[in-house]
Amino acid sequence: ARALSCSALCGRPTMNSGSSAALLLAIIAASAETMLAADTLLAEQFCQYYYTLDGDCPALRSAVRPEVRGSGTPTLELGNKDTQPAMVFLHGWPDTSAVWANQFAEFCGDSGGYFCVAPSWIGFHPDFPPAKESELLWSNQVHAFHAVVEDLGLRNITFVIFDFGALIGYQFLYRFPHLINKVIALDIGLTVGPASAPFDGLIDILPAYQQGNIKAFLAGDDDAMMANLDEHLGSRPPCHDCRIAPSATIGIGAKTGWPYYNIVRMDEPWSGFFDVPLESWEFTHVPSFPANVPLLFLYSSTKFHDKSFRDWIDGRGDGVSEHLHMNGTDHWLQVRIPTATNAKIAEWIGAAGGAPPPPTSTPAAPPPPTSTPAVRIPEAAFPGQF
Repeated sequence: ARALSCSALCGRPTMNSGSSAALLLAIIAASAETMLAADTLLAEQFCQYYYTLDGDCPALRSAVRPEVRGSGTPTLELGNKDTQPAMVFLHGWPDTSAVWANQFAEFCGDSGGYFCVAPSWIGFHPDFPPAKESELLWSNQVHAFHAVVEDLGLRNITFVIFDFGALIGYQFLYRFPHLINKVIALDIGLTVGPASAPFDGLIDILPAYQQGNIKAFLAGDDDAMMANLDEHLGSRPPCHDCRIAPSATIGIGAKTGWPYYNIVRMDEPWSGFFDVPLESWEFTHVPSFPANVPLLFLYSSTKFHDKSFRDWIDGRGDGVSEHLHMNGTDHWLQVRIPTATNAKIAEWIGAAGGAPPPPTSTPAAPPPPTSTPAVRIPEAAFPGQF
C-alpha cells in the first residue's frame, strides 16, 4: 500500500494525459486509504479521541505516516527527517502514540517545522502481535526507543515525554544524553531522594491503581484492568474505550499493565539497568539528569511529583529550565487544553534557543554501563508515582 507497483500502472491501454492523471490520483487516494485502514491508531483513535483542536483533523491525519522502525516498533511520523529538526514524543498509560494528535498539528510537518515521530510502547498497538513476557522490561523499552532514533538518524532532539513515557524518557536521557537537545515533560516529574531496587512487599505500599494494574496484568484479566481503571484513576482517560493491547478482549487490555509490574519485578530488577550504586542516585528512578539539557515541566496538579522536584528545577541555574502549573485540566493536558499547552511549549522552545538544526553528523555514543548495583531495602516507603 505504500508504493505504486507496476501491476497498478503498467500494461494498461494508452490514455490521454487527463485520464492518466486522474487514474494516478485515484490510485494514490486508494493507497492512502489502505494505509489508514491498516493502522488502528490513525483510523480509530487519532481524530476520534485525541484531536481536540478546532481544525481539520482528517487532513492532518492523512499526512501522518504509520511506519515500523528500529527493532520493530510502530511509529506515527510527520515531516522530513533530513531537512527538519527532530521532535520525539513518548506516550504513557493508558494511551497510544495517537495521544499526540494536537501536538502533531502544531509542531510537525510543513506547517510546524519539525520532523516528528511518536513511537508506540511495547504491546501498546493493537495491530501488532503480543510481545513475549521476557521482552516486557523497562530496559528493553529504552533500547527499543533508542533503536527508533538510530534507525531515523535523529540528533539534537526536542524530547516531549508524558506519564509513564516521562519515566522511561528520563531513563533514556540518562543513557543517551548526546541525542537530546531539550526536554519537555508533562505531568510526571522526578522524585528527588534515595533510590531502591524492588523488594518483597513493595506492591502493598503502592497507590491503589498501581496495585490494580499489576494484579490485572499478572492475572491476564482484561475485565479487572478496566474495573481498576474506572475505580481508581479519578478522571476518564481520553481513549477509555480503545483497544490498545493486541490481546485485549475488552478495553485497553490487561497486558498494558506490564510497565507497572516492572516496579515490583525482582527476577530482573529495573535498577540493574544502570551503572551507578543506588546510594549515589539523585532521583528514585534515574541516577541523574544531564546538567546541560534544559527542561520544561508542565503539570496539572501535584499528584505526580513533589515540591522538591520544582525546587530542583529552580536551582538548576541555567536561566532556561522552568516549571508551570497548567490550570483547567486533568492529567491529559495536551488533550484537554491543547491550545494553552502548545502555546507554552512553543514559547519555551523560543526562549531556550529555538529549534535546533537537523542532524548533520553522528556523534559517538558513550560507552554503555556495565555493572549492576546491589539490591538494598529502603528505610522509607517507595515514593514514586506515575
